[in-house]
Amino acid sequence: MVITSRILQEQLGINSFVADYFANLRPIPADNLFWQNKRIYLSVGFGFLTIPFAFDLMHKRGIELERLLEDRHVSLMERGFHFLKQYENNLIDQSSFIAACKELLEGSVRQPHLAADLFALFTGKPTRFFQFEEQHKALARSDFFLFTLTDLELSDEWVTDFLPYWYALARPILLLDDFKDIEEDKEEGEENTILEWGGDKQAVEQAYSLGKSDLNLLATVNPKLADFIGGLLDDSLSYAPIRALLA
Repeated sequence: MVITSRILQEQLGINSFVADYFANLRPIPADNLFWQNKRIYLSVGFGFLTIPFAFDLMHKRGIELERLLEDRHVSLMERGFHFLKQYENNLIDQSSFIAACKELLEGSVRQPHLAADLFALFTGKPTRFFQFEEQHKALARSDFFLFTLTDLELSDEWVTDFLPYWYALARPILLLDDFKDIEEDKEEGEENTILEWGGDKQAVEQAYSLGKSDLNLLATVNPKLADFIGGLLDDSLSYAPIRALLA
């Protein structure tokens, strides 16, 4: 399946300029592990689709498209994804990943409080300015994407207001993976929200309820996208391992 700008706009509620930029105009970055062996910028899967989803959400919460789609800004995001993929593939350790991000952002940070908090968060230090998803480790993976905001001139008030909407998008997407991969995560000892909550019927119901609650907030900004993700969340209850827990 090819993700077209028309699908992004009509089925997923993405702004037409954001959809066209990432589906048609943005070239695949060179020497980037995240896009390695990819022939198109947006492949099927939330790993890639979260990019236009997030940029659209940022725009709908008030950031001008001219700033969001500036080549310098998008290039920083893409390079950060390269380092993140290296980290996820165990090619570099966490300290090397953090060092690479600091070097990447050197001289470009326009939201120093967010940058400071993110670097503190990922090195196990207390944050000073903002409230992040720290209660559930498996749902905190999305916070790496927030580095994308640090080179923009944004007020602390804007960031504080934006974070609940960010989690309303990111957490349900991560929960979909947790539902789908529950058996594999259990065997390999990987982070999984359902397993973190006990891996039983109550844990499934709690995870589903959290996802639905987040999507209610997302629907106030992008009802089409909230409906789409909500449908996938509903479908996840039919997975055999999940049905077994609910029985």
